[in-house]
Amino acid sequence: MGPVFGLQGKLADWRREGIIDADQAERIAAFEAGRGRPRLALALAVLGAFTIGVGIIAIVAANWDAIPIALRLGLHVALNLGLGAGAWFWTRPVAVEPSARGEGTLLLLSLSTLALIAHIGQSFQLQGSAAGLLGGWLLLVTPFTLLLSRGGLNRWVWIAGLFAWMIFTLDDHHAWLSDHRLIMTVSMLFLALLHALRSDFSRLPPVWARHLGQVAVGAAILGTSIMLMIVAPLLTRPVEAAVRTDALIGAGVGLAALLGTHLLVPADRRGPRLGLGVAVALSPVLFILPLLFTGITGAIVTGVAFCLYWIGLARLALLAGRAGWYRLAVALIAVRVFVAYLDAAGGLMATGLGLILAGLVLLGLAYAAWRVMDWRVGRPA
Repeated sequence: MGPVFGLQGKLADWRREGIIDADQAERIAAFEAGRGRPRLALALAVLGAFTIGVGIIAIVAANWDAIPIALRLGLHVALNLGLGAGAWFWTRPVAVEPSARGEGTLLLLSLSTLALIAHIGQSFQLQGSAAGLLGGWLLLVTPFTLLLSRGGLNRWVWIAGLFAWMIFTLDDHHAWLSDHRLIMTVSMLFLALLHALRSDFSRLPPVWARHLGQVAVGAAILGTSIMLMIVAPLLTRPVEAAVRTDALIGAGVGLAALLGTHLLVPADRRGPRLGLGVAVALSPVLFILPLLFTGITGAIVTGVAFCLYWIGLARLALLAGRAGWYRLAVALIAVRVFVAYLDAAGGLMATGLGLILAGLVLLGLAYAAWRVMDWRVGRPA
């Protein structure tokens, strides 16, 4: 039978294989059930802490010119020290559930650190870029965020800052990278580095390693999907040769780098997990398809490639027990097919022959999905 989604199915399999006993299965189920409950108190506490911070900033901003520079900086540093002490005190005890006070204080400390860097630059009229500001922030907040963060909110704030720093850095050096055909290569190496941090070699806490790996994979395949589904229809003319060269080099580097970092984890070197790794590594190759094919040919190639890619990912997700990936694949395929029909209705292929060809393509995709996904009830996977 096909893989069973859900914790209960996995626990039943582990009990049959002798990995855990009934008592351990019951404790694991209780723990996961408690962890899955909505954390309303944590969300309200973090929102309250953020609101207080905004209020303090508003008061200071209203009296900014009347406060001496030394006093302003001194109070800001004292605020950071107080927030740091509070975050340390409330997050050091290791608990199953993240502390609402600890996570809220840690978020305020992270935001206050970013504001302190900007405050110093503004007070002494220092010149710098957004990439420099975010780079300094990452250097200061990374140690205590890695050490103290228990919930996902602060991890996402840190990751958002990391991606923003990367985007601003690429923008600052765009001319040099463009001249050397390295824009896509640098982007792919950045994602591959994040993906490599999921391995044991990084020595990161497991929750951080898993999170960074998922973010890298998500950025790779969702970026490819956006390129095929949204950007491709807007490209009506061939792109410049320099852009194609940059993209081709980056696609090759990304294919090798993402596949290599996937193989760093021994459990991912066989079975459906290996297939998922290969699919992720192929995402840079699909990313450049709209740059190689334009017009009606490009629309057909990118549309079919998009659907077949996500049909394959959905099948691999079924085999690997990744329910989230499966649901995402089904949703994206449905959206892409819907967009294809909107294009047809809007007159892009409004001739009778064009509609017939579009219908045949959709029927072919439906048949491919039926064969690959093996939807027939009772058939072994």
